[in-house]
Amino acid sequence: MDFQPGGGRRNLSKPDKLTLKADFDYVRQNGRKFAAAALVAVVAPGEKLRCGVICGKKYSLLAVKRNRARRLLWESFRLLKPAISPCTLILIPRREMALRNRMQVTRELAEMLVKAGKLPRESAASAPGS
Repeated sequence: MDFQPGGGRRNLSKPDKLTLKADFDYVRQNGRKFAAAALVAVVAPGEKLRCGVICGKKYSLLAVKRNRARRLLWESFRLLKPAISPCTLILIPRREMALRNRMQVTRELAEMLVKAGKLPRESAASAPGS
């Protein structure tokens, strides 16, 4: 998929986000876990692409750090969204994310999704931040 402006719908809407506890529980029970230095992704089968982010006080006691981690994950997901095949994702930051910028997080998420078989390798290579 082409990552040029206007190359696809890139904004996130309410249906793109997991909100119900039951949805998170489904992904945790039926998904496969993929770990990297800065984040963990749990990928479960789904009819359409949906994502949720979990960032609790275990990550950091400071809300400003947790919010930055959430923003990095949501922005990375938003940029990669046009190329990801339908599935349900949960993204969980690790403390290492505090040392990363958005391009590094996007690259790491893309590599993880390639391992999961949800993102074509050529899309990961041309992803923003690569």
